[in-house]
Amino acid sequence: MDTLKELALIITRNKAKSIEVLDTQKREESKINDFYYQLTEGSFTSDEEAAAYFYPGQKGGSNYRKLKAGLKSRMLNSLFFLDVKKSTYTDRQSAYYECYKDWATINILLAKNAYTSCKELSKKVLRYADKYEFTELTRDVSRVLRLHYGAQMGDVKQYKHYREVYETYDQICRWEDIAERHYTDIMIEYVNSKSSKDHLLLFVEDALLELESYIKESDSYRLNLYYFLIKLVKQSMVNDFQAVYLAGQEMASFFEAKNYTAATPLQIAYYYQLLACTQLGQYPEGKKIALKCLELQSEGSFNWFKYHELYFLLAMHSGEYQEALSIYNKVVDNSRMKFLPDNVKEIWTIFWAYLYYLGSIGELDITGTDNVFSKFRLGRFINETPIFSKDKRGMNIAILIIQVLFLIEQNKYNVAIDKLESLDKYCARYLHKEETLRSYYFLKMLLSFPKGAFHRVAVERKASSFIDKLKNIPLENANQTYKIEILPYEKLWEFAIDMLNLKGYNTRNSVAK
Repeated sequence: MDTLKELALIITRNKAKSIEVLDTQKREESKINDFYYQLTEGSFTSDEEAAAYFYPGQKGGSNYRKLKAGLKSRMLNSLFFLDVKKSTYTDRQSAYYECYKDWATINILLAKNAYTSCKELSKKVLRYADKYEFTELTRDVSRVLRLHYGAQMGDVKQYKHYREVYETYDQICRWEDIAERHYTDIMIEYVNSKSSKDHLLLFVEDALLELESYIKESDSYRLNLYYFLIKLVKQSMVNDFQAVYLAGQEMASFFEAKNYTAATPLQIAYYYQLLACTQLGQYPEGKKIALKCLELQSEGSFNWFKYHELYFLLAMHSGEYQEALSIYNKVVDNSRMKFLPDNVKEIWTIFWAYLYYLGSIGELDITGTDNVFSKFRLGRFINETPIFSKDKRGMNIAILIIQVLFLIEQNKYNVAIDKLESLDKYCARYLHKEETLRSYYFLKMLLSFPKGAFHRVAVERKASSFIDKLKNIPLENANQTYKIEILPYEKLWEFAIDMLNLKGYNTRNSVAK
């Protein structure tokens, strides 16, 4: 009763305002609710369109700015009233939302000197935070209780208990912070570049050694999450995909043993196992892992998109081109696609080009996808990949290759010759190192087309030494970023060389003169 009396006094004294939140159950006749529903339906692509819809003919936009601010305020207020026990949430996710909502309440109660209510709620949050390994929250709530029992209640026993809890979790937080910082220091190198990062290897190995000493002291969620992430990055850097698969297995076993559903770490573990299966050619096993991982995904989340990148590559490498097209359509039709970082959207633009190529050469049925592929233009594609066009030892390789393949398929041999001449210099400048040798040899194979006058037998003869060298570096042993080969180079070579049999000889011979 004391708690209820305390809360009633606070609310009465502060004259709680009526709660302004969105009514998402029914569409009220108000501009704010209409604005919200128009957004959910994707009606507007810019502020100008929205302003013209609500205030046609008005200049200056002050009314629209007020409307926009009002909607934003109501949406932020609505966050505190979301259903945190939805069936789509795991037990840990529900606990996370509930605990942090309560933590916000605790801080408000502290500011209002409502110590009785604050103490009860803090103990509740602490139980769940400890159970679900919200380390920072456990530390912060124990600090509140330490202060309460020490400075306010003078309870020595309780004070010492919460002081010990705080110090234990404060140390774990320090280890977790070091692990997160190491991981971020590594991953910042990969955000806008997919080229090999051999120079990071020593740093990664040192980071793992440091973290191994910490995980002996704690099996915390975040500490082990970042440890396994860095371990997986290391194995991927040296292209030991058997080790990647085993590390993913180890990570999955660790988090499957938790007494709650650790969805994010399991998704990551399965992701890397799927990557390993793609590179090792273990397609049936990869498909099983892909479906297993899909069960843990929240559709439209960032990880959902990243997972589908790899699922797409698995389908492409296994020759399941229709499945790859289905994955592509599912991703680009998702309403959250437009909110992704530009570097992620560019990856799907590159995938789009390879699917269009497969459709152009008859390897993929694109019937019914006219709206998607009728918009494809090679010049437009190049303009829509500005980030990775600068990634000279990474995804720009995939961009350059598909341009050449289109020119050959379209019988534009004169343009192809000009393009290949520039690629010869590109190879010498960027691709002669170990981490790009497969790409180097494949581009050298493509350079054999003009040298062989676009005659199949002559081209194969000119390219034979590079074909042999490519075979000596199978995909699973290549020291390169896995996304570069959207289709294995061996398969792309088959497609390219087959075009010489399918096109007229007159055009080809005129180029050969």
